Amino acid sequence: MILIVCENTRTAKNVALAMGANTETAPGIYTSDTISVATVPEKFIRQTPLEDTAEDRYPYLPEKFRMSVTMKELERDLKPLFREAAEVVFASDGGADAQARFFNICRHFRVGCPTSRMWLTRLCYGAIRGAFHFRESGRHLYRLAQTGLVSKGMDMLFEYNIRQAFIHIGLPYCDLTRQEAIALEHIGDIANGFYDPEESGYSIQVNVNRQEGFESQTVWEDEAEAGKVLSAISVGNEIPATMTISETTAYNIRFHTLLTLQMDAYNNLGFTPAKTAKVAQSLYERGLISSPLTSCSHLPVQLRGHIETVFGVTDGYQWGENEATLNSHAIITLRRIEEDLTASELQLYWLIFNRMKAVVEQQPTRKYAVVEFTVGDTVFSRQWELTGEAYEVTENGVFDASVVVRDAAVYPCDMPPAMTTAFTDVLCSLTSKAEYADEIMHTNVPFTKSTSDYGSVISKLIDKGLVSDEDGDICLTPEGQYIHDEFVGNEFGATLLTWQFEANDLYEGESTGRSVMDGFSGSLLRMVELIDPETTE
Repeated sequence: MILIVCENTRTAKNVALAMGANTETAPGIYTSDTISVATVPEKFIRQTPLEDTAEDRYPYLPEKFRMSVTMKELERDLKPLFREAAEVVFASDGGADAQARFFNICRHFRVGCPTSRMWLTRLCYGAIRGAFHFRESGRHLYRLAQTGLVSKGMDMLFEYNIRQAFIHIGLPYCDLTRQEAIALEHIGDIANGFYDPEESGYSIQVNVNRQEGFESQTVWEDEAEAGKVLSAISVGNEIPATMTISETTAYNIRFHTLLTLQMDAYNNLGFTPAKTAKVAQSLYERGLISSPLTSCSHLPVQLRGHIETVFGVTDGYQWGENEATLNSHAIITLRRIEEDLTASELQLYWLIFNRMKAVVEQQPTRKYAVVEFTVGDTVFSRQWELTGEAYEVTENGVFDASVVVRDAAVYPCDMPPAMTTAFTDVLCSLTSKAEYADEIMHTNVPFTKSTSDYGSVISKLIDKGLVSDEDGDICLTPEGQYIHDEFVGNEFGATLLTWQFEANDLYEGESTGRSVMDGFSGSLLRMVELIDPETTE
């Protein structure tokens, strides 16, 4: 008997139907002669909160964490299934955090038989059976579970000790996770102008020929310096220029990831990132879209047939020229809507569908024209995309041209700031900050929702009253500012991200969970001491 473990009833039912386990022996448990499928919810086993074991000690850094079963009746139903299993298979779209939960379940039931993993990127029957056929086993799954276990351990240590530190210095009671601390510091640094504050500058804008607008590529801090360059521009004279026509096949529009879906839904539907993640997960469990737990914006060539069945020719997409796989790819719709959906589910479904349509119908190549001319050492340029008949008749190359300046003037301009307080800009910059450092580490850990979904993290900060969303711009509330004041200059966010990347590196097998936890504990003690100097270990 092969036992397949799923984390929610909808997924278990889909897997059971696909695998032919048609007899429901108990709620959420399905069987056949050879296969059993069981629902084991995330909350089945939980780690005992440190408040229950610390006995008011602070700081408190235990070497081991206790586990407890919260669903005793389900435990009784599951015991014979685990006892009789010849293999236990975990079916999920989750990453390291989900694999850690499976590891704890197997340890609780003392599983001695082989274990493996089905990656459920899509919940259509063919994909489920394919995932079962190509299920994975091996040391890398153990290391993935260790990544999740260490991440959860760091969460518990941070939340308990930072909460106690805040209480000791007189801040209001606040539950703050590692990811929320990273986000709060990032938002506060932007709002308080610690990231490249705006600077005023001056550029030269000229109108030529039929009033086409050109702007200097240089921006001057001093208006007088810009004026010197302006005085060298002769109005009415013909100036030599070059026109460059070039083509590009670089992706113009990409398929949705969880991050871009959250940004798109916020801008177009007014959904908070947390709501987007929740609605997308519901659509996934209904088998209507692929897994939203992804940061990959491409599709593998194996899905070309599915996309062309829906949209026909897809010459606008470069199939096979990306790193997407069947276990890791962008968010797409899987089938037509045939059942009643909520208004939010319908809106998000069509948002995903329309992005797909835009991706596959985009021009396979795009052609751009750039005209440049020089006055002294200052370059003026203008770029535009060629479309329609102009796209068809214009050849690529570099051509001589000329322009006649009609008028020119110096204009004040704002040098674009590195970061803004716009909700989607903050979300994008925060996620990019985390992903950039992870890419440098080259850990390639399968998507981990609990440590990568910063959209939902910002939503939680708003719910907790630490951050506010004011007409699309986010800022700290007074309570959030109190906490941020304790973080300023200490780079807590960078420290927390560094240790998360160290945990992720467990997946490559280059360190041990104990060494990561020891290192994180030392850094956490230093954080606590900076917040609460009277702390003694």
